[in-house]
Formats: sequence, structure tokens, C-alpha cells
Amino acid sequence: MVFDKKYGDEVRQRAVERVRQRRLAEPENRSIVREVAEEFEVGPQSLRKWLTRYDDGSYDYDSAPAPAAASGDGHADGWEPRAAPVGRQERGTGRRELLVRISELEHRIAVLQEDNRSLTRVVSLLADQLRVATTGGVQIPDPPARHAPRA
Repeated sequence: MVFDKKYGDEVRQRAVERVRQRRLAEPENRSIVREVAEEFEVGPQSLRKWLTRYDDGSYDYDSAPAPAAASGDGHADGWEPRAAPVGRQERGTGRRELLVRISELEHRIAVLQEDNRSLTRVVSLLADQLRVATTGGVQIPDPPARHAPRA
């Protein structure tokens, strides 16, 4: 017996799009997936799986039937169909670009950390020289440690 899909591709696409839109509009809201799942009457875990597959490019909407054209006033839920569906290669390219950008930023962080260490050394050396110059070469002992009075 062939497994029948419980949800159609259009429902999947619309639900994923709604989550993506709401995440942009409400980045601090942690219940978006649950709310959208209730709205579209799908399981939250199914929606999470669709989002994961969409993000990594393994779910291709090219095979999905084109959503119905929006009426003049648009859909009541604010969803408008895309001009052209996004294919795996387009999403994959975005992922590769993000990975390259992450690599560049990690390299930049390493360079800045090394610069920070170098500047710290230079400031320490300058402080030592300033201390010697202002005291005329006389070594000033550290103040004695204060002890708590005995009771």
C-alpha cells in the first residue's frame, strides 16, 4: 500500500512561508511554529520538519502545484504566491554564501583577537616606561598589605 501524503504541497508551502514571515516580523516570539501549526491545522513537528528541509534545501517546491492566484484584495491570511518557486540550487547557494560569510567572520575574529593581545602588550610596556619616567628611576615599593584588626 502506497503512503498517502497527509498534507498537500500547497499547505506545506504556505505554512513554511507564514513561519518565515512571522519570524522576520516577530523575532522574539518563540511560539510561532505552534501558532502557525494550529492555524493551518498541521502537526507542529511536521511543520518543524518542513522548515528544516526548506532551510537545508532538501524540500523542493518545484513539484508543488502552483497556488491559486490571489484575488484583488489578497488572501485573508496575507499570503501571496511567489512569482517563481525557489528551487534547491537557489536555496543551496544562499546556504553556501552563509557558510563562506561565517568562515570570513571567524577569520576576522581571530585577527582582531590577535590585534587585541598585541595592543595589550604595548599598553603594558608603555605603562612600565611611564612609571619609570615619572618616578625618576626610583623604585616605589608597593604599599603594605593591610590586615584586619584583631578582635
